[in-house]
Amino acid sequence: MFNRLMFLVSLIAVIIILAMINLTTPTEIGPLGVLVFFTMVYLVVFGIVNLMVIGFRKMMGKRDRTRKEHYYAAVIAFGPVMMLLIQSFGVLNIATATMTVIFILLGCFVINKRL
Repeated sequence: MFNRLMFLVSLIAVIIILAMINLTTPTEIGPLGVLVFFTMVYLVVFGIVNLMVIGFRKMMGKRDRTRKEHYYAAVIAFGPVMMLLIQSFGVLNIATATMTVIFILLGCFVINKRL
């Protein structure tokens, strides 16, 4: 049920992103619109990563689904959004990309140890 809902939410988010890109500019839409844009990007990436995590668990032969999959997807999906935010400030380089990867790996490590 959750996967169907995530697919629907991701599809709606893609439609909203396409409408925002085609109909407005960042200066016209303002700060709240930029926040909505990044939230929609996160929802799309979360849906894609959620499907990838479930696919990897199936390839490993594990049939039981846990909430752990969704937590991993939530942490991993935040990575591309962080990279977009860093790029928007104009400071994307090897060091910031490495720090983003370290942040994601630490988040996955905490999920693995706590759950």
